[in-house]
Amino acid sequence: MIKVEDRLNKIKELLKDKGYRMTRARKEIIKIFLSEDSHLSGEEIYNRVKSKHVSMATVYRTINILEKNGIIKKTIFNNTKYYELKLYSKKCTHIHFKCEKCGKIFDIDNQNIILKVIDIIDKIEKQKNFIIKDISAIFSGICEECKRR
Repeated sequence: MIKVEDRLNKIKELLKDKGYRMTRARKEIIKIFLSEDSHLSGEEIYNRVKSKHVSMATVYRTINILEKNGIIKKTIFNNTKYYELKLYSKKCTHIHFKCEKCGKIFDIDNQNIILKVIDIIDKIEKQKNFIIKDISAIFSGICEECKRR
């Protein structure tokens, strides 16, 4: 298993090759993505790094750089942008579920479901002569925990 520091160094090299420096603020933001397996809004990222004297503007500039270079991926739920690690992700194709009560976002990455999604993608590509590079599927409803309350 690759350590967070090794992944951070690889991202640093990737950014360096694209002409970006690894600033202290960028490093802090990237470490959040590397250490958490969740979907984070810009505000949530800012709340985690503001104690380290990182501004909201720096958070969004870094998010743009990371997204532009394929390191993170953006998903939009109800007009709010959420970001998750794309590079190093073991979940290339997955579906999202957002709870309407608690606001948590869950990944649906069941292998059987994903295989069916990939089959649908293949059929669409053949039928329409498309090349599909990515999908964004979002379900909304009530999660198990909120259902019990």
